[in-house]
Amino acid sequence: MQTIRSISIGSAFKVGAVTSILLFAVIGGLILLLQLLVGGMIGMGAGGREGAGFFGAMAGFGIVAYLFGIVIYGIVGGISSALTALIYNIVAGMVGGLQVSLD
Repeated sequence: MQTIRSISIGSAFKVGAVTSILLFAVIGGLILLLQLLVGGMIGMGAGGREGAGFFGAMAGFGIVAYLFGIVIYGIVGGISSALTALIYNIVAGMVGGLQVSLD
């Protein structure tokens, strides 16, 4: 048995940020695609230039929100992972850490 006595806070930040970005990119991308499909149907149903203008505005907002979400989700995911590693290091110093079997 090996004991994990500490976790690098910087490493935890990087892994948490990248994992969060990938999760948001996939799930947010599917939601964005759904928004664009539904928005396109609504825009076509409204007819004329008014429907097309509304669809264009909503599509632009969705894409900007998606890109903004990727950045925010990466930052929040990295910070939360770093804080989790910091708390783990404190607790592991008191109780000895997590024991794992490496084969």
